Amino acid sequence: MLAQVSVIIAAYNEAECIGECLETLQNQTHPSYEVLVVDDGSTDETPEIARGFEVEVLKGRHQGPGMARNSAVPHASGEILVFVDADMSFHPEFIERLVEPIIRFDVPGTFTKEEYVRNWDNPWARCWTINCGLPDGKRHPADYPDTDRVFRAIKRCFFETAGGYDDMGYSEDHSLSRKLGLLAVHAPGAVCYHNNPGSLKEIYLSARWFGRGDQISKGWKTVIRHTMPLSLKTGLTRGIRRRNAHYPVFQIVYDLGVLVGMVQRGLSPGKHVK
Repeated sequence: MLAQVSVIIAAYNEAECIGECLETLQNQTHPSYEVLVVDDGSTDETPEIARGFEVEVLKGRHQGPGMARNSAVPHASGEILVFVDADMSFHPEFIERLVEPIIRFDVPGTFTKEEYVRNWDNPWARCWTINCGLPDGKRHPADYPDTDRVFRAIKRCFFETAGGYDDMGYSEDHSLSRKLGLLAVHAPGAVCYHNNPGSLKEIYLSARWFGRGDQISKGWKTVIRHTMPLSLKTGLTRGIRRRNAHYPVFQIVYDLGVLVGMVQRGLSPGKHVK
Protein backbone atom coordinates (compact mmCIF):
# COMPACT_ATOMS: atom_id res chain seq x y z
CA MET A 1 0.00 0.00 0.00
CA LEU A 2 1.38 3.41 -0.98
CA ALA A 3 1.81 5.98 1.77
CA GLN A 4 -0.09 9.26 1.61
CA VAL A 5 2.80 11.12 3.24
CA SER A 6 6.55 10.59 2.86
CA VAL A 7 8.73 11.99 5.65
CA ILE A 8 12.27 12.63 4.40
CA ILE A 9 15.23 13.19 6.73
CA ALA A 10 18.63 14.27 5.45
CA ALA A 11 21.16 13.21 8.09
CA TYR A 12 24.87 13.90 8.34
CA ASN A 13 26.65 12.62 11.47
CA GLU A 14 23.51 12.75 13.61
CA ALA A 15 24.14 9.64 15.74
CA GLU A 16 23.45 11.54 18.99
CA CYS A 17 19.95 12.63 18.07
CA ILE A 18 18.49 10.63 15.17
CA GLY A 19 17.22 7.92 17.52
CA GLU A 20 14.87 10.29 19.35
CA CYS A 21 13.80 11.79 16.03
CA LEU A 22 12.78 8.41 14.61
CA GLU A 23 11.23 7.25 17.87
CA THR A 24 8.85 10.21 17.89
CA LEU A 25 8.07 9.62 14.22
CA GLN A 26 7.06 6.03 15.00
CA ASN A 27 4.21 7.21 17.22
CA GLN A 28 2.35 9.56 14.90
CA THR A 29 -1.45 9.63 14.65
CA HIS A 30 -1.55 10.13 10.87
CA PRO A 31 -2.82 6.87 9.36
CA SER A 32 -0.62 6.58 6.25
CA TYR A 33 3.00 7.69 6.15
CA GLU A 34 6.48 6.37 5.51
CA VAL A 35 9.89 7.57 6.72
CA LEU A 36 13.00 7.73 4.55
CA VAL A 37 16.43 8.64 5.91
CA VAL A 38 19.11 9.88 3.52
CA ASP A 39 22.55 9.24 4.96
CA ASP A 40 24.43 12.23 3.56
CA GLY A 41 27.87 10.65 3.75
CA SER A 42 27.98 10.22 7.54
CA THR A 43 31.18 8.99 9.19
CA ASP A 44 29.49 8.02 12.46
CA GLU A 45 26.80 5.46 13.30
CA THR A 46 23.89 7.46 11.89
CA PRO A 47 22.86 4.89 9.22
CA GLU A 48 23.15 1.92 11.60
CA ILE A 49 20.97 3.62 14.20
CA ALA A 50 18.38 4.53 11.57
CA ARG A 51 18.20 0.96 10.27
CA GLY A 52 17.40 -0.16 13.79
CA PHE A 53 14.05 1.64 13.44
CA GLU A 54 13.20 -0.33 10.30
CA VAL A 55 12.95 2.72 8.06
CA GLU A 56 14.34 2.94 4.55
CA VAL A 57 17.90 4.27 4.64
CA LEU A 58 19.35 5.65 1.42
CA LYS A 59 23.10 6.03 1.09
CA GLY A 60 24.59 9.11 -0.55
CA ARG A 61 27.80 11.05 -0.70
CA HIS A 62 28.10 14.24 1.32
CA GLN A 63 26.33 16.92 -0.75
CA GLY A 64 24.38 18.96 1.79
CA PRO A 65 20.75 18.72 2.93
CA GLY A 66 19.08 20.12 -0.18
CA MET A 67 20.67 17.66 -2.58
CA ALA A 68 20.17 14.79 -0.13
CA ARG A 69 16.44 15.54 0.05
CA ASN A 70 16.19 15.72 -3.72
CA SER A 71 17.80 12.30 -4.05
CA ALA A 72 15.18 10.73 -1.75
CA VAL A 73 12.08 11.95 -3.58
CA PRO A 74 12.22 9.35 -6.42
CA HIS A 75 12.19 6.64 -3.73
CA ALA A 76 9.20 8.12 -1.90
CA SER A 77 5.64 6.98 -2.56
CA GLY A 78 3.72 9.81 -0.88
CA GLU A 79 1.85 12.56 -2.67
CA ILE A 80 2.74 14.87 0.21
CA LEU A 81 6.41 15.30 1.10
CA VAL A 82 7.45 16.29 4.62
CA PHE A 83 11.03 17.46 5.20
CA VAL A 84 12.42 17.37 8.72
CA ASP A 85 15.89 17.34 10.28
CA ALA A 86 17.50 14.57 12.29
CA ASP A 87 17.88 16.83 15.35
CA MET A 88 14.12 17.32 15.62
CA SER A 89 11.46 15.51 17.63
CA PHE A 90 7.70 15.64 17.28
CA HIS A 91 4.38 15.73 19.06
CA PRO A 92 2.31 12.63 18.14
CA GLU A 93 -0.07 14.76 16.04
CA PHE A 94 2.71 16.60 14.20
CA ILE A 95 2.29 14.97 10.78
CA GLU A 96 -1.51 14.96 11.00
CA ARG A 97 -1.65 18.68 11.84
CA LEU A 98 1.09 19.62 9.37
CA VAL A 99 -0.66 18.10 6.34
CA GLU A 100 -4.23 18.98 7.38
CA PRO A 101 -4.36 22.32 5.47
CA ILE A 102 -3.03 20.56 2.37
CA ILE A 103 -5.69 17.83 2.52
CA ARG A 104 -8.64 19.94 3.68
CA PHE A 105 -7.99 23.24 1.92
CA ASP A 106 -5.82 22.18 -1.02
CA VAL A 107 -2.95 24.55 -0.20
CA PRO A 108 0.40 23.78 -1.90
CA GLY A 109 2.35 23.39 1.35
CA THR A 110 2.71 24.25 5.01
CA PHE A 111 5.10 25.13 7.82
CA THR A 112 4.69 25.42 11.58
CA LYS A 113 5.27 28.32 13.93
CA GLU A 114 4.96 25.95 16.90
CA GLU A 115 8.63 25.00 16.85
CA TYR A 116 10.46 24.98 20.17
CA VAL A 117 14.08 24.59 21.26
CA ARG A 118 14.61 20.95 22.17
CA ASN A 119 17.88 21.43 24.09
CA TRP A 120 16.92 24.55 26.05
CA ASP A 121 18.82 23.34 29.10
CA ASN A 122 22.08 23.68 27.12
CA PRO A 123 23.77 27.07 27.79
CA TRP A 124 25.12 27.35 24.21
CA ALA A 125 21.66 26.65 22.81
CA ARG A 126 20.35 29.53 24.91
CA CYS A 127 23.06 31.79 23.48
CA TRP A 128 21.90 30.89 19.97
CA THR A 129 18.38 32.03 20.83
CA ILE A 130 19.71 35.31 22.22
CA ASN A 131 21.71 35.88 19.04
CA CYS A 132 18.59 35.31 16.94
CA GLY A 133 16.58 37.74 19.07
CA LEU A 134 13.94 35.12 19.84
CA PRO A 135 11.81 34.47 22.94
CA ASP A 136 13.16 31.94 25.43
CA GLY A 137 12.68 28.36 24.25
CA LYS A 138 11.14 29.28 20.90
CA ARG A 139 12.37 29.28 17.31
CA HIS A 140 9.86 31.84 16.02
CA PRO A 141 8.91 35.25 17.40
CA ALA A 142 5.44 35.79 18.80
CA ASP A 143 4.42 38.02 15.88
CA TYR A 144 5.64 35.69 13.14
CA PRO A 145 3.38 35.84 10.04
CA ASP A 146 1.15 32.99 8.89
CA THR A 147 3.22 32.42 5.75
CA ASP A 148 6.85 31.45 5.28
CA ARG A 149 9.42 30.72 2.58
CA VAL A 150 10.33 27.36 4.08
CA PHE A 151 8.05 24.45 3.19
CA ARG A 152 7.97 21.84 5.94
CA ALA A 153 5.36 19.90 3.92
CA ILE A 154 4.59 20.30 0.22
CA LYS A 155 2.53 18.53 -2.42
CA ARG A 156 4.75 16.32 -4.49
CA CYS A 157 3.52 17.87 -7.75
CA PHE A 158 4.66 21.33 -6.63
CA PHE A 159 8.04 19.99 -5.51
CA GLU A 160 8.54 18.38 -8.91
CA THR A 161 7.38 21.52 -10.74
CA ALA A 162 10.05 23.48 -8.86
CA GLY A 163 12.67 20.89 -9.77
CA GLY A 164 13.54 20.29 -6.12
CA TYR A 165 15.92 22.29 -3.97
CA ASP A 166 18.68 24.34 -5.55
CA ASP A 167 22.28 23.47 -4.78
CA MET A 168 23.07 26.72 -3.00
CA GLY A 169 24.05 25.84 0.55
CA TYR A 170 22.53 27.89 3.37
CA SER A 171 18.97 29.02 2.57
CA GLU A 172 18.50 26.23 0.03
CA ASP A 173 15.21 25.57 1.84
CA HIS A 174 13.95 28.92 0.50
CA SER A 175 14.54 27.88 -3.10
CA LEU A 176 11.22 26.04 -3.55
CA SER A 177 9.28 29.16 -2.58
CA ARG A 178 11.36 31.38 -4.84
CA LYS A 179 10.96 29.17 -7.90
CA LEU A 180 7.25 28.52 -7.36
CA GLY A 181 6.38 32.09 -6.39
CA LEU A 182 4.42 30.64 -3.46
CA LEU A 183 4.63 30.68 0.32
CA ALA A 184 3.95 27.91 2.82
CA VAL A 185 1.00 28.51 5.16
CA HIS A 186 0.99 27.89 8.90
CA ALA A 187 -0.39 24.55 10.10
CA PRO A 188 -1.83 25.12 13.59
CA GLY A 189 -1.06 22.44 16.14
CA ALA A 190 1.96 20.98 14.33
CA VAL A 191 4.22 21.02 17.38
CA CYS A 192 7.86 20.06 17.02
CA TYR A 193 11.18 20.55 18.81
CA HIS A 194 14.49 21.42 17.17
CA ASN A 195 18.00 21.53 18.60
CA ASN A 196 19.95 24.74 18.58
CA PRO A 197 23.72 24.32 18.18
CA GLY A 198 24.77 22.95 21.55
CA SER A 199 28.56 23.18 21.57
CA LEU A 200 31.20 25.66 20.45
CA LYS A 201 32.04 23.34 17.56
CA GLU A 202 28.42 23.21 16.41
CA ILE A 203 28.13 26.99 16.77
CA TYR A 204 31.24 27.52 14.65
CA LEU A 205 30.10 25.09 11.93
CA SER A 206 26.57 26.54 11.78
CA ALA A 207 27.92 30.10 11.62
CA ARG A 208 30.36 29.09 8.88
CA TRP A 209 27.45 27.55 6.97
CA PHE A 210 25.57 30.84 7.32
CA GLY A 211 28.61 32.82 6.19
CA ARG A 212 28.77 30.79 3.00
CA GLY A 213 25.15 31.56 2.14
CA ASP A 214 23.60 34.32 0.09
CA GLN A 215 21.44 35.76 2.89
CA ILE A 216 24.31 37.69 4.40
CA SER A 217 25.71 40.86 2.84
CA LYS A 218 29.25 40.42 1.54
CA GLY A 219 30.29 44.08 1.98
CA TRP A 220 33.00 45.50 4.20
CA LYS A 221 30.49 46.58 6.83
CA THR A 222 29.55 42.96 7.36
CA VAL A 223 33.19 41.92 7.64
CA ILE A 224 33.95 44.65 10.19
CA ARG A 225 30.85 43.80 12.23
CA HIS A 226 32.13 40.23 12.69
CA THR A 227 35.76 41.05 13.54
CA MET A 228 37.16 40.67 17.07
CA PRO A 229 36.78 44.22 18.51
CA LEU A 230 33.09 44.56 17.62
CA SER A 231 32.46 40.88 18.29
CA LEU A 232 33.80 41.21 21.82
CA LYS A 233 31.86 44.43 22.41
CA THR A 234 28.61 42.88 21.20
CA GLY A 235 29.22 39.73 23.23
CA LEU A 236 29.89 41.60 26.46
CA THR A 237 26.95 43.97 25.97
CA ARG A 238 24.44 41.21 25.28
CA GLY A 239 25.91 38.93 27.90
CA ILE A 240 25.57 41.57 30.61
CA ARG A 241 22.10 42.57 29.46
CA ARG A 242 20.88 38.95 29.46
CA ARG A 243 22.98 37.93 32.47
CA ASN A 244 24.55 35.15 30.45
CA ALA A 245 28.23 34.49 31.20
CA HIS A 246 28.60 32.20 28.17
CA TYR A 247 27.48 34.76 25.64
CA PRO A 248 30.77 36.71 25.04
CA VAL A 249 32.53 33.45 24.11
CA PHE A 250 29.58 32.44 21.95
CA GLN A 251 29.70 35.73 20.03
CA ILE A 252 33.42 35.44 19.30
CA VAL A 253 33.09 31.85 18.03
CA TYR A 254 29.95 32.66 16.02
CA ASP A 255 31.48 35.71 14.34
CA LEU A 256 34.65 33.79 13.55
CA GLY A 257 32.58 31.10 11.86
CA VAL A 258 30.72 33.68 9.77
CA LEU A 259 33.97 35.28 8.63
CA VAL A 260 35.53 31.94 7.70
CA GLY A 261 32.39 31.02 5.77
CA MET A 262 32.49 34.27 3.82
CA VAL A 263 36.14 33.68 2.91
CA GLN A 264 35.44 30.09 1.86
CA ARG A 265 32.55 31.16 -0.32
CA GLY A 266 34.80 33.67 -2.05
CA LEU A 267 37.49 31.05 -2.65
CA SER A 268 35.18 28.12 -3.49
CA PRO A 269 31.75 29.48 -4.49
CA GLY A 270 30.48 26.07 -5.58
CA LYS A 271 31.14 24.32 -2.25
CA HIS A 272 27.77 23.97 -0.54
CA VAL A 273 28.24 21.43 2.22
CA LYS A 274 28.79 22.04 5.93
